Amino acid sequence: MATQVDNGPDIRPRLVNPANFLVATRDTGYKTTGLAIAELIDNSLQAGARHVDVEVATGRGPDRQIEIMVIDDGDGMDATSLAQALTFGGSSRFNDRSSLGRYGMGLPNGALSRSRRVEVYTWRRGTGVLWSRLDIDELVIARDAVLPPVELIDRPGFVPATDSGTVVRLARCDRVEYKRCSALVRRLKDDLGRIYRHFLTNGVSLQVNGQLVVANDPLCLAPGSKITGARRFGDDLLYEIPVGSAVGTVSVAFSELPIDHWHALSTEEKRTMGVTAGSPVSVVRAGREIDRGWFFMGGKRRENYDDWWRCEISFDPILDELFGITHAKQAISPRPELLELVSPDLETIARALNGRVRNRFLLVKATEPLGAAERQAARADVSLPSLPRGRRPIPDELKSVVGGLAQHDSPYQIVAAELPTTSAYEVVVRDKKIVLLLNTKHPWYRDLYGPLAMSESGRDHDLARQVALTILASARAEAALRRDTERGHAQRLRQATADVLATFMNA
Repeated sequence: MATQVDNGPDIRPRLVNPANFLVATRDTGYKTTGLAIAELIDNSLQAGARHVDVEVATGRGPDRQIEIMVIDDGDGMDATSLAQALTFGGSSRFNDRSSLGRYGMGLPNGALSRSRRVEVYTWRRGTGVLWSRLDIDELVIARDAVLPPVELIDRPGFVPATDSGTVVRLARCDRVEYKRCSALVRRLKDDLGRIYRHFLTNGVSLQVNGQLVVANDPLCLAPGSKITGARRFGDDLLYEIPVGSAVGTVSVAFSELPIDHWHALSTEEKRTMGVTAGSPVSVVRAGREIDRGWFFMGGKRRENYDDWWRCEISFDPILDELFGITHAKQAISPRPELLELVSPDLETIARALNGRVRNRFLLVKATEPLGAAERQAARADVSLPSLPRGRRPIPDELKSVVGGLAQHDSPYQIVAAELPTTSAYEVVVRDKKIVLLLNTKHPWYRDLYGPLAMSESGRDHDLARQVALTILASARAEAALRRDTERGHAQRLRQATADVLATFMNA
């Protein structure tokens, strides 16, 4: 039988020491100011805001610390909701799985992680502006756990004249990673454009110091994104996972970055675009990015080739426990059962993409002598008879290959690609220019041109250039034929030669 210990006259320890708790909670560990501000923007979006402005300025105090405001045109709050919003866990949507928030910790937690004072101004149609605050220094001095009462105030100048909305003002920001406003503004635009890319492409307006935040899709697929040009790889994967009586969905999309167009960029350009030193996998919860890194890849280790593909994993908030989501919403820690379900598929696809990237880089290297052959042929082109006039249709089986090629200034363009034919090469005349398509599947390319072009020897590279010139000369001679019957004979001879050559080289 337990016996109560006498602690003196009715001494009961408080569950939380408010002053110490507030100081300690600042170390929650938001990785960046952008992630802390995202907690406030989450609240704005959940309140139905379509326009959110983030204002960054130097404070007027003697220490000139940065101040940050988040201004929205959402539904606003009444006095009760405002009082709850500044408390930890004081949300009317506690444990709500339908949207961005869940625990009611975002506003005080995110704000205090970067500032020592947070003020909230909120209003609705036909009402004045309500104001309240949470100030660490005030509460530490008072050693009290009670917040100041909500007040009705005159509308401050920074509160917009919308029918409803909320302003969250962070003062005395002593924990931002930048001391200059301009540097913080640049970082916020990049971070918020990535975190809220799906909201931005769906019409939400987000600004930082009056500058529009542009969606930054790491898959480089979304129209209007900061950087585009990638190609979707395969169909999206879809997993439906039972959770009690409900079902949560995980969807996975992959993309391939355009190696042909971006491989020659400088190291700095690739880093600025996020190609290198980035995170291939982005994890999205309820349309909002919460983490990025190297997830669900099983036993595959990351390699340099993995910089050139991207993956987005989206899931419903009902699956928070499986993904290991905490109240900070800035990292995942997947449960073993989720890893067992998803990782085998994603690892297989990642290995396939890695191999495709590797092969594409080998192909890019193999095309270097082709550029030299193009330039040499272009210099000699003025000495050759002009090509016959008239439009020449592109064969249907080659339209997808030719249609994806960039326009070329030179009279010659040589491209290596997997062709849907068995010919060693195909000849296309487009806009009075000759396009020579080398078939990488043919033994001529595989066993003769390819090894020479991918060799480390300069002599082999020179031989590869001369081999390419030989084929280009044949292509130009065929293109110079004026009669359809002559061109038909030439095409049939080219195909027959390719078939015999493949037989010889495979023997």
